[in-house]
Amino acid sequence: MNTEVHRPKFKNIERDPRVTVLLMDKENPYSFVEVRGTVVETVRGPAAAQSIEDLSHKYTGAAYSNKIQSERVILTIQVDKTYGS
Repeated sequence: MNTEVHRPKFKNIERDPRVTVLLMDKENPYSFVEVRGTVVETVRGPAAAQSIEDLSHKYTGAAYSNKIQSERVILTIQVDKTYGS
């Protein structure tokens, strides 16, 4: 997961590293995968900034268009449990 250090998501993870990520099928809102786990590593600096550029090019074919307001950070999640329908 890639975010910025000033955002509530990151501040909450610093306080409590347990997370839930929910992936939904846009064609069928009743089809989903829920992943629960713990953030076990953070990567900041140029590697995180390059990661968001790479993701943007992969999914949009263009450079990341949002202005970076603070510092990018990559969050690595150790998966404890998954559930899906």
